[in-house]
Amino acid sequence: MIDTVIADDQEIVREGLKMILSLHEEIHLIGEAENGERLMELLKSVTPDVVLMDIRMPLMDGIEATRIVKERYPGIKVIILTTFQEDEYIFNGLKYGADGYVFKDSGSDAILESIHAAYSGNMLLNPVVSQKLMGALKIEQPTPGRNMEGLLTPRETEVCEQVLMGKSNREIGSALFVTEGTVKNYISHILDKLSLKSRAELLVFLQKNKIG
Repeated sequence: MIDTVIADDQEIVREGLKMILSLHEEIHLIGEAENGERLMELLKSVTPDVVLMDIRMPLMDGIEATRIVKERYPGIKVIILTTFQEDEYIFNGLKYGADGYVFKDSGSDAILESIHAAYSGNMLLNPVVSQKLMGALKIEQPTPGRNMEGLLTPRETEVCEQVLMGKSNREIGSALFVTEGTVKNYISHILDKLSLKSRAELLVFLQKNKIG
């Protein structure tokens, strides 16, 4: 059972998402909020596995709410509900540790797939979002085409290959015969070496750069 909270200021959007989620027994809706401040109050009494987070909300928007959620409740996965035009918000959500992005007009399959992926420790990026993030990283990375050889150890390269396949830390550990904690340590070292801040940035970076 995946405990889920919806944060969106539009009632019609919340109702639509609730209808979609209600069709799937493994998704358990445990609350909803119309803005970030209300979400913070809600999280004092419930602990969801996943929050579906709208970006533009009054009082406290979804980006600030994502930042606070990730600081106070790092175990909660946050999936940003976005639109095509909200580039700046997408980039900021990435910096604050968002675990996924889904377009508001996506079909129910895409929404459910994003929830399952985030819950499992993976990240699914819509191709359009991925391209936008690559564009942002091109600015932030002075050498986006750098050769990875010599920068990462062979084991770290193997971990990157697994991350690129969308595997969770647990799945990577099973594939490489190491513990989940060891995988977390590898990823932390990789982020430091590449001057990246999150797994999401790593995934986008690996999509753009050759590894191995």
